[in-house]
Amino acid sequence: MGRKTRFAIFSTLAALLLLSGCPGPTYEASTLRAIAAESRHLMATYPIGPLEHWAEVPRSDWPPAIASVRPEIVTVWPGRVDITIVPFFDGGWGYEVPLKKENLGIPLECQQALPQGVYWHGPC
Repeated sequence: MGRKTRFAIFSTLAALLLLSGCPGPTYEASTLRAIAAESRHLMATYPIGPLEHWAEVPRSDWPPAIASVRPEIVTVWPGRVDITIVPFFDGGWGYEVPLKKENLGIPLECQQALPQGVYWHGPC
């Protein structure tokens, strides 16, 4: 096998690995509906201490629909829930579920609006 052939194979495999490592949102309506409902429930019931601005939800407390998208971190903020799938320096990939669009933590131009008031974002 020649050097060019090995390089082509390596390049193809590296590209496939990179592309498969970038997550994307779910478009399943029932899943998005459940994520939105579970997020509203977390906002209404999850305690944020008086000195903190947010609360990280332990994996053991993740509701089923949120857990089904395999997040790394679930955070409750006043007015929104962040469901981080892949953390990264500029926010990573994940979902945001705000009570109002003004509550989004990542700029709107970095968001993709999904049904049920759920937003998907990549690093921005």
